[in-house]
Amino acid sequence: MAVLLPAGIGMTLIPTLFFLLRWRFPTAGRQIAFILGVLSLAAYAPYAISAWPGLDVVAMVVAILVMTAFILGLISPPRNAASHKMGFHAGPATIIAFFAVIILLDSIFLTIASRGLSENAARQLLPEPQSGPVATSYFPGTVAHDYQEKVAQFEAYDAMREEQQRRGWQVQRGWLGEPVVGEDTPFRIQVSDGDGAPIRGAEVSAQFLRFSSESLDFTRRLEEIEPGIYQADISASRPGRWEVIVNVRRDGETHQLRGMTDIAKP
Repeated sequence: MAVLLPAGIGMTLIPTLFFLLRWRFPTAGRQIAFILGVLSLAAYAPYAISAWPGLDVVAMVVAILVMTAFILGLISPPRNAASHKMGFHAGPATIIAFFAVIILLDSIFLTIASRGLSENAARQLLPEPQSGPVATSYFPGTVAHDYQEKVAQFEAYDAMREEQQRRGWQVQRGWLGEPVVGEDTPFRIQVSDGDGAPIRGAEVSAQFLRFSSESLDFTRRLEEIEPGIYQADISASRPGRWEVIVNVRRDGETHQLRGMTDIAKP
């Protein structure tokens, strides 16, 4: 939007004012284009300074404004032209349309890259998630590295990872049946230590994270139904792939695992 908004306004106002003024002064097309180019830069400068979007964005907007005024001046006849009639020039018009499409597409891609797709847009544009008769969940082991961790927290996180590996707790199992949207499905895990003894009295929770929308994320607490066995009924709101993070806490120790699961359509 930092590019699309000022560039879109400039690419709309500059041609509009240009053709209006050229209708009044038919032989001063290039002078009008030059003046409009200078005025557009003068108008954009305070906005760019007050809400500085970055040098790359400013350079793009300035180039677009200058290019728009330059092309308009290019299609104008010189002052001493024999005919003052305004005609349609396919070449410059094609160039303008080409850059307009490039700017629009780049702005859309930058917006998606920085903000992501909304849930509705993802549902309309992306293919339907594949689902089969069997839903699989897997936990590849300890979380080796979380790319969202800040640099200042890495040492503490790395120490927690090493402590978790040294502890050697094991987490097994997952869904008891096929998870389906809108239906409660038992989610059960078994926690044991390195010798196979059950981990009792732990506080266990499962976070279900949706890639396309944080608003759909939810957390469920698992109750201990047998020694070292924890279970809760889970009902997801959307089909497809979810990320699952299981946290096991006991006596100040935290064991975390990350996995993936597929939720089927009803």
